[in-house]
Amino acid sequence: MKKLRKDSKFGLLSDALRDELAELMLSGKAGLDDVQAWLAKHGVVVSLQSISEYYRNHVLPTKWRRMNRVATALNKVDDAPASDAAHRAVAQKVFELSTDPHADPKLLSEFYKLMLAGQRQAVDERKLALLEAKAKAADEAQEALRQDDLTPEEREQKIREIFGLV
Repeated sequence: MKKLRKDSKFGLLSDALRDELAELMLSGKAGLDDVQAWLAKHGVVVSLQSISEYYRNHVLPTKWRRMNRVATALNKVDDAPASDAAHRAVAQKVFELSTDPHADPKLLSEFYKLMLAGQRQAVDERKLALLEAKAKAADEAQEALRQDDLTPEEREQKIREIFGLV
């Protein structure tokens, strides 16, 4: 993002008004003429070209950095991707809320907690399934060891098959 020049008319706006301007521009509900009128209402007269350059040089890079931070955070959390559609929907909502300048931070936080809880649940379910498979294999191996009609080599071969060591 380029730094605002000291003589920039956009520099005349307070930080709060620049934030409000960015929200207006990112809302998708205001065209360049609407933004120009909004700026004029706040005492800043600029051309449509200047508004376009300000958007490209200052508003968009801020949006992209925010989206990148959110995507990076979601990727770090996504060690075990949620397989359930509801978990994916919550993750999508977290992303949408994080890029919406009007989003309620408390709502974003709640959805983020839901997403994390869903991912933890998916990991726990996977661990349980693996433990159940191990227990089943151990029971089958015990049964193979109890079979008196098999030679020791046949028992060993059967155990190898049970544990996938063939």
